[in-house]
Formats: sequence, C-alpha cells, structure tokens
Amino acid sequence: MENIPGVRLSSRFVGRMRVRYIIISIVLLVALLCVTAYSLFKHPTLLNFAHGTAADVAGLKAAWAKGEIIVFVRHAERCDQSDASCLGAKDGITVRGSDEARGVGKEYQRLGLQSTDIFSSPLTRTTQTATFMFEHAVATQEWLANCRMTLLANAIKQKVVGRNLILVTHSDCIREIERDLKIKLPHKPAYTSSLFISIDEKNTVPHALGFIEAAPFSADF
Repeated sequence: MENIPGVRLSSRFVGRMRVRYIIISIVLLVALLCVTAYSLFKHPTLLNFAHGTAADVAGLKAAWAKGEIIVFVRHAERCDQSDASCLGAKDGITVRGSDEARGVGKEYQRLGLQSTDIFSSPLTRTTQTATFMFEHAVATQEWLANCRMTLLANAIKQKVVGRNLILVTHSDCIREIERDLKIKLPHKPAYTSSLFISIDEKNTVPHALGFIEAAPFSADF
C-alpha cells in the first residue's frame, strides 16, 4: 500500500487537516477565554437616567425621599475653555453655563432639598455653579478640589444618615468615583451633569445608581 501514490497523498492531506483543525480549535478557545475575561472584569457602563425605565426612576426617587443619595455634580461650562461669553473672571463659568446651572438647580428644588446638605469645591467655577444652582452661597470643602484618592471616603464621612448630599466638583474627581466604584460613564462627565450614588443607612456601602446630563434633567425624568 505504501507504494501507491494516491494513498500517500491522502494520508498527508488528512494529517495536514488534523493540524489545521487543532490550530483553529486553539485559536477559538483563546478567543473565547479572552471574551469571557473581558465580560467578567470590564467596568459596566453606568445607567443614563434620561433613558432609564420607570422602575429605575422610581428607585432613585425612593432613595432620595429616604435621604440615601450622594450626588456629584460637575461644574458648568468653563470660561477658559470656551468661546462663549464669560460670566466674569476667566477662571469661572460662562453666561451660558450659569443659565444651565440655574435650570439644573430648579430641578433639584423640585426633587426637594429640605433634607439635603450641599457643598462645593472652592474654585471659582464650582462656587459660581453652586450659587446659580441653589440661589445662595454654598459652603466649600477643599477635598472637593484636591480629590485624588480621597473623594469617596470624604463624601461618605460628610454624609449624614437620612440626608442627601450634593457635591459640586470637577470631572477628574468624578473619574475618581468611577474608579473607586468600578463603573464607567460613557464619556467624560459633561458640564453640570450629575452622578448619583446611594448608600446604606450605616453610610458604609456605596452603590452607583446612574447619571443624567443637564439638558434632559428633569425632576420627572
């Protein structure tokens, strides 16, 4: 049989096919493992309440009514990074940003601020944002500007049981919260956007609920 060319060719062909089958199987297995690992370890994209379900919104409002919420609000549009008219100082916000901050603040008033503590970073753009949101000067906290590795811990420490907490801060600081809670916003936090987290009655276990940007923000969601 070994002297028959057709048989030798067939055997070699089968051998090559087996090798190819093994290689393809290994490649597919590695790809499957990579996809599985990515699914397990990637940070989930956070819910946008503008597209949330009725149950999502109801859950947020119920937590707000219980005073279980911490909100991280990015300041309004920066004057030094925009061609829009400045409100005043170059390190502050734009006129357009002040209007946006005022509109967002009205929606927070509709949610109810009776059981809410409010603080701001001491930088001009954050204090101006807070003032336009809440129509009065807001107490400042240095850790809302110098926030590296400390923001979440300080926020939890500041949170009073049964009272919501609104913190006007910066995009880099909100990125710190993303890393701490292993979540991911779909893009850099937008001006005057709000990131909501809830915390248990002992102020120990934070849980990311979602975010909403200024334009669609409504107390009715």
